[in-house]
Amino acid sequence: MHKHKQSQCKRKVKHRKNLMGLIIFCITVCIVFMFAYYQNLRKEINARQKWLETVLTGEKKWILENQGPEGEFYMNGSKAGDVNPYFACMAALGLLAETKNCPMTETEQKAVGRYLDWHTGVLLETDGKMGIYRKESGKLIYKEKADSEDGYLGMYLFLMGKYLEKTESTDLPESWKNGISLALKKIQSLMQDGITQVSEENTTVYLMDNLEVWKGLYELELAGLEDTQAISEMRKKIQAQIENIFWDDANQRWRIIGNSDRYHQTEFYPDGVAQIYPLIYEFPVKEKKKQKVLYDQFTERFQWQKLNKKRTGFLWAMTGMAAAQMGDINNLLEMIRNYEAEYCENRKYPLYTGEAGWICMECEKLYGLYERKIKTAYLQYAVCGCR
Repeated sequence: MHKHKQSQCKRKVKHRKNLMGLIIFCITVCIVFMFAYYQNLRKEINARQKWLETVLTGEKKWILENQGPEGEFYMNGSKAGDVNPYFACMAALGLLAETKNCPMTETEQKAVGRYLDWHTGVLLETDGKMGIYRKESGKLIYKEKADSEDGYLGMYLFLMGKYLEKTESTDLPESWKNGISLALKKIQSLMQDGITQVSEENTTVYLMDNLEVWKGLYELELAGLEDTQAISEMRKKIQAQIENIFWDDANQRWRIIGNSDRYHQTEFYPDGVAQIYPLIYEFPVKEKKKQKVLYDQFTERFQWQKLNKKRTGFLWAMTGMAAAQMGDINNLLEMIRNYEAEYCENRKYPLYTGEAGWICMECEKLYGLYERKIKTAYLQYAVCGCR
């Protein structure tokens, strides 16, 4: 009986040793596989990040080539063509984009400063009523009125705020202070019940314009100017009203116009684009789930990453910013690849510098998403290793 018990104990000990050995073996295999996965992932991501920096550098170079002698940015070609301040701000914003190994250069910073000098000068000359300009016989001439005063003012403040934030500038030229003050005053005059209308003459209120104004106020608030409190109050007011006025709860979508239920689900612009515009401008929607549903619907319906210019005549590269907000790496990567393959060599219209600006910003965003992905993979490997 005693020998039998001893034999059972020995078998139990042996079984425990075998079990522990198996567990140790499984953990070791797990660590080895996780390490191999992490190393391969890091190698793949490093290659993609280097490629993104190549695209970013190329787009910035092209934008700079389209800057005129007074600081203005042309749509496509500095010897002739149009200067649209709205799209020029997008081009300038692209020059502010940067990555860890591809920071903004002094040349790029000065180019944006020169553009802000030009834009501010025209803004002050026209009392805030910017137009669209054309270069003829070596001179810039007024071509036509801007189609949305509130949107143009919002983009100006967006660029100004981002520039001040990126450069950590605190000592502003007097003209810039006056330009900011005038833009804020004009936005205030266009604001009714916390929402801006197109112009003094046109009382229509658009979702897209108001998101651009919100973004401008938000970026300017981050810059930490003396008027931060007043800017913050304006931003909070419009932020609250955007969802109150434009969100159609019954149909679970965004209204394009404040007092209209017009919507055609097969129309890419403005109907479709409006549904992801809050994502493009990083607007803090209260219920994030509803914005994800709209993004998924937009992607399935329009396949924006393929850059089908036949749809509206333009590329709409800005749609990639919505993907960046959603962490949709694959579709954003596909869009930038399609852009590089189709437009980076010939630079033919409908490509214009504003589109290139968005591509720059999206390269910066995608680079950051890859940084987050590699850190997450490293943490998973570290946790597995600790176990």
